[in-house]
Amino acid sequence: MTNLENKTYSDIIEYILKDHHAYLKRELPEIERLVFTIYKVHFFDSGDVLEMVHKLYGQLKAILESHIIKEERALFFDIRDYEKKPSKELLEKILDGINRVEKDNEETLKIIRELRECTNDYELPPSSCSTFESTYDKLQDLERDLNKHIEIESNILFHRLKNEK
Repeated sequence: MTNLENKTYSDIIEYILKDHHAYLKRELPEIERLVFTIYKVHFFDSGDVLEMVHKLYGQLKAILESHIIKEERALFFDIRDYEKKPSKELLEKILDGINRVEKDNEETLKIIRELRECTNDYELPPSSCSTFESTYDKLQDLERDLNKHIEIESNILFHRLKNEK
């Protein structure tokens, strides 16, 4: 992560879009494909765990896709407008948007914990194959990226906006 604490709102948003949203748009469909593949192939030897992984990942993907739309189609536009021409009304609208996005972030972190728990910290079963290993690696990469993404939003971008009130 670059030093974002002293960057403009627009710079922070650009970083989130290029680093984290681009990653999610690229990786979410690929991880979905991999999760489905290992669920199908390893159904008989790891079905219970993979059924839960499949379910949780589906929930996570839906939340993240909605999160991206909320930010890219509304919240980030409002923040950029506020940066150009601050107003109390626009700040209130932004803070409402932040509250909605933070609920997504809480749900995201909850699902990530559940994924880690149900996979026993992504422990591979004896019957696993290279696709299984790749899937768990990608899920862990996703977890790391989401933790960074949420940290930037919560501790830098949103924190600074909340302090303007």
